[in-house]
Amino acid sequence: MKKILMATAIAAVGMMSAQPAFANNAVYIEQIGNTNTVTITQVGALNRVGTNPNHSTITGNSNSLTATQTGDGNILDYTVVGDSNTIVKNITGNNNTVTMTCGDGTTACTSVTSTTTITGDMNTVTQTIKGANITNTLSITGDSNTVTQSIQTSNSTANITIIGDSNIFNNTMSGASAGGGHHLIASVTGTSNTHNVTQHGVVDTNVSIITNGSSNNVTVVTGKQ
Repeated sequence: MKKILMATAIAAVGMMSAQPAFANNAVYIEQIGNTNTVTITQVGALNRVGTNPNHSTITGNSNSLTATQTGDGNILDYTVVGDSNTIVKNITGNNNTVTMTCGDGTTACTSVTSTTTITGDMNTVTQTIKGANITNTLSITGDSNTVTQSIQTSNSTANITIIGDSNIFNNTMSGASAGGGHHLIASVTGTSNTHNVTQHGVVDTNVSIITNGSSNNVTVVTGKQ
């Protein structure tokens, strides 16, 4: 059965409403099952969707998560376990933190699509994805952004676009591949950027980076480590 969950907090933790959440609200969701649709909308400052160690979680297959946060100082902390899941994160504002984990120590994510769009300054993104047939797209517009990704191979791909200043992104893919795994296309425009891309395994790595600006430090390592 398909379930549709629209989570919006108005005052207290975990309250549900048809209106968007405003300043300093917290939403914690634990969703178990298949073919679920979860939509989270928060507007204002200091809102949270889960936070370490209390991650919000989705466990199951063919689920759809859309999280939209508008404002400053918001936190999005989510763990997704299962196959054929779609995760969309839209963040607008400054000093926001996004942490997304797909897969856990025993279960991988397969055929997962993750899209992150951030507009604003001084945001931090950390994503860890473990599984096969992964499509991960990240687009950032703004200054002083930090991106850290760890995608643990199997037909994986990453597409990173950053426009702004003082950006740092690290991308590690790792693992045994020779079945079309690894890939990275990154285009960074701005100044004082630092990129570290490490893709290793048994061959099958494609890296393409275009950086426009000054004071860039780019290190790319491919092959066995």
